[in-house]
Amino acid sequence: MPHVLSFFRNPDLNQPDTGITTYSKQHYKTWKMHSRDTGNRQSEQATSVIAEMMATGPLRVRTAATVICIRRAQGSSSSSKNTGLSREEATGGEKAWHGAGGDGASRMNLVFGKSDTATLSSGWDILLGQSEVQNWLKSTKEKDEAMRYPGEWKFAGGTVDPGETPEQAARRELEEEFQLQLPKDSDSCKFHLLSIKQTRPIRNVSNIMYNFVAAAEENPWLQQLDIGAVNAALAQRRDLHRTEVETGSFWTLANAEREQLAPEIRQVQWLDMRTAVLHSFTSMNDTCVPVNDFQREEFHRLGIPRRDPMFLTMASLLEVDSFPSLRSLAAYSAQLCPDQELRRIQWLQDGMLPSEVAAVFEANASPTEAQKRAGMFRTAEDRAAVFTERRSNEDADAASLVSESATKKSRL
Repeated sequence: MPHVLSFFRNPDLNQPDTGITTYSKQHYKTWKMHSRDTGNRQSEQATSVIAEMMATGPLRVRTAATVICIRRAQGSSSSSKNTGLSREEATGGEKAWHGAGGDGASRMNLVFGKSDTATLSSGWDILLGQSEVQNWLKSTKEKDEAMRYPGEWKFAGGTVDPGETPEQAARRELEEEFQLQLPKDSDSCKFHLLSIKQTRPIRNVSNIMYNFVAAAEENPWLQQLDIGAVNAALAQRRDLHRTEVETGSFWTLANAEREQLAPEIRQVQWLDMRTAVLHSFTSMNDTCVPVNDFQREEFHRLGIPRRDPMFLTMASLLEVDSFPSLRSLAAYSAQLCPDQELRRIQWLQDGMLPSEVAAVFEANASPTEAQKRAGMFRTAEDRAAVFTERRSNEDADAASLVSESATKKSRL
């Protein structure tokens, strides 16, 4: 019996929306019977995950937004610009992933394709926040609850509030989660729409994700960001929260007050592209490989057996890596029509009944339907071709400008 958790651990914001298998009540009964007969803990967790994917009522479709902050690799991280990521290092030698179907095959194709080494050529650093592991808003004095994506490196993002645009939500979430103060002037705070994706439903909710990019070279507030000061502010918030928990007063606060005090992000760091992709990739390994000691220790404390999958984070990182420069990224974003892109990628509608969701899942399993909603690329070979084409176009544009300048000078 395959380790189904390798494919379906908490299929929420970070799950892919292509190559989906339809799960019926019979699938769920089969897995439940297997876990009872074998006592396999992974199978027991898998039945819970599959149960969450089964629509039990009208579907709610929410709008959410993330912001991916990037800069050119600096210092020691610049040495990783053209460093390959080996399949052996990424998988830890887990051979099952080489020919696996579903999400296992999707991540292997995206990162490695037919090669044993993934090339990450853009030279971007990514600003990521490491999530806290314990969810203090859902925890009680008697029971600890874990965050979704506990201890993972993630982009700032969340649900769009009523009256907000996706870009406004992305700005707000960046300020709230990463403890930043952004300029109010839009000319001093430039975001580029990278993609729109829709997630699989989980507990009858599907999210439409607007993913934006903010680059340091055109945003002084990001270029001048003091990481030490940000992490000091996060540490201060943890200290205040710890005091309230120790005295017991935290548990008596109203929800709004607890939200202001409870820590959500442990730390913020610039990670080179290779490290960021590796962390998201290993979240889907069959063997739990913690990203650092903090995640390892918290998993042990709370009894968390494995990491949540960061597939969409990995896919978004690879999309960013396909742009050789900010110029090429901005040009791509400028021609992206949000309304048209939303119509192209949306495969689940608000208010769908369980039978309608099941029918869409069945149709979505076909390669033709999956291709309609595919992102920029589906394999590492396609990604390399896209990067090469974008760089060639830039070189051609630069040569054209030089030629035009020379022509003008000759006429003077």
